[in-house]
Amino acid sequence: MSSLTASEIARFRDKALGSVPAKYRQPDVDDYGGRTMKDDSLEIVDYVPQTHVRIWYNCQMEGYELHHHAALEIIYCVQNTYTVTAGRETFSLGEGDILFIPPNVIHRLIGGVQGVRFIMLFDLEPASMFRETRLLAPVMNGPFHLRKKDRPDLYCAVQERFERMIDLYFSQQAMWEISVYTELLNIAAAIGRDYFDKTNSFSPSSSEHGKINYDKFSALLDYIDEHYSEDISLMDAASYVGFSKFHFTRLFHEYTGTTFYDYLLRRRIRAAQKMLGTDLSVTEISYRCGFHNLTSFSRSFRSFTGISPSAYRNYAERYHGKFSDRIILPEE
Repeated sequence: MSSLTASEIARFRDKALGSVPAKYRQPDVDDYGGRTMKDDSLEIVDYVPQTHVRIWYNCQMEGYELHHHAALEIIYCVQNTYTVTAGRETFSLGEGDILFIPPNVIHRLIGGVQGVRFIMLFDLEPASMFRETRLLAPVMNGPFHLRKKDRPDLYCAVQERFERMIDLYFSQQAMWEISVYTELLNIAAAIGRDYFDKTNSFSPSSSEHGKINYDKFSALLDYIDEHYSEDISLMDAASYVGFSKFHFTRLFHEYTGTTFYDYLLRRRIRAAQKMLGTDLSVTEISYRCGFHNLTSFSRSFRSFTGISPSAYRNYAERYHGKFSDRIILPEE
């Protein structure tokens, strides 16, 4: 995506590699100095061969224009500052700050500042088997900026695991990938516990009442996941967990950070995004995902993704099967 010439890119790469400490050189290549962009800003993540991970000691001055990928990206700023735009927000990272960018969020890394940061890319497929990973949606629906001054206890727990993860990756000891993913899962669990412990009604560790609510609403999300195409009303959902309509509405928002209908809509749109990579017509997809007419589907789809179903399908065809399931566009 860069407008730099090949020789300029090579010069930047050589300069950056010369600044990388020996202990942070990549385990599989001697000249890893950048990232591979395909047409239309899609990045094909270059994981270490036969793994699902790439951690990069980044001290390059140049930035990376708008792009997206199917990996979770984590930026750990260790020296000086770094600026990132992701989704519709701009983040100014200070030393020690950590930024989580969920898969398929369009983002830009803004260069021009000397410094050091670790950029981590993870394939989340190995973690998708865990039921609780989707319960992090309230925290990870968009970028998550973790700063020590905001959440000191959580930050210290997460930062310590990041340091361990970096050591494991670059030491390349036996079972390093499993060990790295273990740290990543522990980080996810710490973030989830911190989120739910701060709620009034869903803290499994503080009371039996909180655990009961947590289990009930977790089961409800499983149910929505399986029946999103059906006509599930708010009253149906409230009855499923055994609460009145008004009590349920408050608790659902506290649990997920959004309304019941918005959550259901997002689930339907994610299903539609996958189907748009098939030969099904847009009309057929709209009905299969629980919409009663094409107009409602198109309006909802554009509201969530920023583009129409047809435009999304055109992107999918250009990516030849490599299209991300979910793209969040930046504000124009």
